[in-house]
Amino acid sequence: MAEQNEEHAFEGYLAEVVDIVPGRTGIYGEIKQVMCKVLEGKDSGRVIRRNMLGAVEKGDIIRLPDTSREDRKIMAR
Repeated sequence: MAEQNEEHAFEGYLAEVVDIVPGRTGIYGEIKQVMCKVLEGKDSGRVIRRNMLGAVEKGDIIRLPDTSREDRKIMAR
């Protein structure tokens, strides 16, 4: 039973936050956009843009559920 829990514990790929894009999105401005470098998997070394909720700083290691999609750039209205 413990082995099953360990299998499900790994869901995603590690990435490092390399830059925080200025500006925020979301209804209340709670979403930040970050540029993150994928550290493992088939897209290792690729830098992608992702939306993040919560406290995040440059140099943080995050876990992404997938690396195939990239979020759109925040556009001012």
